[in-house]
Amino acid sequence: MKTDMVDLVNLINHRFIEFTREQVFSKETDDFLGFAQQKFKLNSKNDWNEIIASEDILEDSNEALKSFLKFGLSGPTKYNDLGEKYLRLYGVLNAVYQQQQAILHIFKLFNCPNPKFIKQEFNNLTITQARHKLGAHSINYTIQGDSETEMFVPVRLQFDDYELTYFNPKNDESNNIDFKLTIEEHSKLICKTYLLIANKVIKTVYKGNISKQEQVLSGFNNLEKVMNGAWLVQGQNGDTIINIKFK
Repeated sequence: MKTDMVDLVNLINHRFIEFTREQVFSKETDDFLGFAQQKFKLNSKNDWNEIIASEDILEDSNEALKSFLKFGLSGPTKYNDLGEKYLRLYGVLNAVYQQQQAILHIFKLFNCPNPKFIKQEFNNLTITQARHKLGAHSINYTIQGDSETEMFVPVRLQFDDYELTYFNPKNDESNNIDFKLTIEEHSKLICKTYLLIANKVIKTVYKGNISKQEQVLSGFNNLEKVMNGAWLVQGQNGDTIINIKFK
């Protein structure tokens, strides 16, 4: 069956963790953090601890997104509770933001190129803008280069599990958000960014060894195919990628 983007985030994260742990545990050393710094060409020893923490946050926030996609704003409850919907609204918006901050931090710590461009890609996402307008700066949202502040309020009567309308009381401008679509867009960009990180790290570890680079990258390249629409079949003998193209 087709793998959704949120599950793919976990698959890439787990594979990357497996690869990097194999590298740092392949040699016993009294200066473990120093060895990790040298292995991955990090700027400081403590970068490795921050990478581990960021990976944990990425995985934890992904569990929040999976729960939201399963149960929506209502949550796994038999009660139609408005407070629960607000909790899950603010929760999912900030889970998205935490995940973005985690992947951007990993990107930065591994010294991947063009971090400002990647950050702007995340800033341009509809779900990110909704987070800033509803989950953080509801009454003092500012547009870059504009001294005026705006405010945004969810329309309570139009709460749906996966769709929401919010408006600006200053000008009555309203916006609609489709959570399933926007979370998929967000998760796909997380996957794309993580694959860039993996590519950079593998080429750093096996610098000058093209055949080894290609061998290790093949597994991540398969996950890139899944990100672009291929089917992943997981079996006892390994993963199979089915790439179906329609004319």
